Amino acid sequence: MDIVEFLSQRIKEDEAAAQRLLSDRSVSESGKWYEWRLLRECEAKRRLLGITESARQAALATMISSAARDLPWIPEVIEWTTLSLNALALPYSDHPDFQDAWKLSP
Repeated sequence: MDIVEFLSQRIKEDEAAAQRLLSDRSVSESGKWYEWRLLRECEAKRRLLGITESARQAALATMISSAARDLPWIPEVIEWTTLSLNALALPYSDHPDFQDAWKLSP
């Protein structure tokens, strides 16, 4: 499983949990506020994941093309996109599918 698939699955799980709690009549108004916020955060994470993965894929495609030899910034783009994806995965570090390679170095 790659990090993008891992993050997509965790976001879906977070959304499903928030939806379940929103439909629970015993959840307080403050609890509902938190769940609505969690849904907005999931949407923000999904958008950021898409933007970051698109940039990473574009950099990788450019890197393997013959024109990439004259573009010394490509490795930097791959590094910052990888670090961004790792940062998005950090809240899920206790999940059994989380990989140690995704941990951020201090």
